[in-house]
Amino acid sequence: MKHKKISKFLTIILTVAMVMSFMPVIATTTAYAAHQGNVWRDPAENWMTAAGRTRELDLNANLTYETQYCHSCHDNMLFLVFRVPEFTRSGETALNRGVLFSDGIMIDGVNRGNLDDGLPGVNAFYTGYH
Repeated sequence: MKHKKISKFLTIILTVAMVMSFMPVIATTTAYAAHQGNVWRDPAENWMTAAGRTRELDLNANLTYETQYCHSCHDNMLFLVFRVPEFTRSGETALNRGVLFSDGIMIDGVNRGNLDDGLPGVNAFYTGYH
């Protein structure tokens, strides 16, 4: 009889402990219920124009912090990355045409290429982030 009471008591304690272990998972799940997820928004809808192309790219950039391994100090370093949505008239990215910088300088660092840029949502197509 005493063995059954101890067994019931241990069963209740284990059941309560197991239910309590699920509580953080339930709280985390309900916190994400209001999260919209990975919803893509067209950058052309909120595109801000500016006096110069470089300033315009800075205004419309998404800023992210990323880590990268530094070969000089042999440590992972944190750095700021500007991700700018690219819009071109032809729909082909600038890198595919050999243009590396926003002022038209090509990969060789000497020549200037065609930026093929336009106004988002008017005469240019979204090609990705660069």
